[in-house]
Amino acid sequence: MVKATSPAGSVVLLYHRLGSPLVRSRMRGQYVLPAFFRWQLRTLLRRGYRPAALADILAQPGALGHFCVTFDDGYAPVGRLARPILAEMRIPAAVFVVAGAVGKTNFWDQQRGDRAEKMLSESELREMASGGIEIGSHSMSHPRLTEVSDEVVREEVGGSKKALEDTLGQPVAGFSYPYGAWDARVREAVIEAGYQYATAAALGALSSTVDRFSMPRINVRWNTVGWRLLGKIRKAYRVEE
Repeated sequence: MVKATSPAGSVVLLYHRLGSPLVRSRMRGQYVLPAFFRWQLRTLLRRGYRPAALADILAQPGALGHFCVTFDDGYAPVGRLARPILAEMRIPAAVFVVAGAVGKTNFWDQQRGDRAEKMLSESELREMASGGIEIGSHSMSHPRLTEVSDEVVREEVGGSKKALEDTLGQPVAGFSYPYGAWDARVREAVIEAGYQYATAAALGALSSTVDRFSMPRINVRWNTVGWRLLGKIRKAYRVEE
């Protein structure tokens, strides 16, 4: 068994979908039951971690003992299932939304043979933002940005920022790389578009030397509870040693 985890660093949790795994979905591992989600958060609180918004962590480079909750894509159940739990436990979060899918379905997953699922609507995004949940961009259409032209990168990065800002009526500070794929060209486009930070998908913990435009995260899947969650955190710490 993994021993008690000492909050020797700060970590960012990466979620995608909440709810029961759907038999016909090709992404079954991404579904986290709401009860497991609550359990994961309680585990961290009991181990001495303190919840924090990404902006607060970035304002204090090297801050120890914090955890941040993030969601990629913007599936509708995040608003229906995750938001009440986060509000009840007073835990901030960030949701990185595919701007071109707002109010629609997950067309990029369907192109890979997955089933259709509803995404958050404009009104839901505004409601979440007014309730303190940060809304960030996950591109316009969820391409692998390292494999598209400069023009497409600019539209996916900058165009999605403008679209979300028009919807929310407030600045969008964060970007999440689709599939965690980025390189120097994509990173520079994110900076030029005016984002303040970007999250990736590589395993790691936050440190005083972390690149704010390729922030590591811990990918949380359906079975990442208890000792599995603590084990992933230990691995994340080792990456930064």
